[in-house]
Amino acid sequence: MTIGNTQQRILETSAERFATKGYDALTMRDIATACNIKAPSLYNHFKDKQELYQATLKHVFSHQGQDLIACLETNHPAEQKLDNFIALACEQMAANQTFRKLFIRELLEQDEQHLQFLAKEVMADACYALHDVFIELKPNCDPHFLTTSLLALVFFHFQANSVRLYLPGGNEQTLSLEYLTQNIQKMIRQQLHA
Repeated sequence: MTIGNTQQRILETSAERFATKGYDALTMRDIATACNIKAPSLYNHFKDKQELYQATLKHVFSHQGQDLIACLETNHPAEQKLDNFIALACEQMAANQTFRKLFIRELLEQDEQHLQFLAKEVMADACYALHDVFIELKPNCDPHFLTTSLLALVFFHFQANSVRLYLPGGNEQTLSLEYLTQNIQKMIRQQLHA
């Protein structure tokens, strides 16, 4: 197995473990055991748990972030770029439980250093690209509020899917990816046109 394959396996395994147990509950030895390697071998790839955690966050978020940025940097009209972004973000949320769990865990744990790293090193490029589209659609808007509102809508609705069925008006349709995507797109458009 090559170094790249081992490092990839470490990042994927640590993403699952950090998402499930959290940063504080895991040791490097726990992660090494889960990867079926010895702890000293893990230190050949990452000097400490903090470096491994940051690399894990980048690994989990970067692929999805790159795809989101790409759909915002097309030559399509701004409204279509925004709709495509929302559709892709919803697809990503539906498909990647580890991504959702890591993000929610960070919000719940409120570790300032981790949150700053996540915002500045992992999410910033996608957020700036989204800001540009919001400004293109409505120059006098508050792109920060719209961006955080969109993030909240997407994350909340997919995290809350397990309880949606039991809430008043809940049914199988309200759980579908299409339903959530279309309604989030509609809510954001309404806010922009208000």
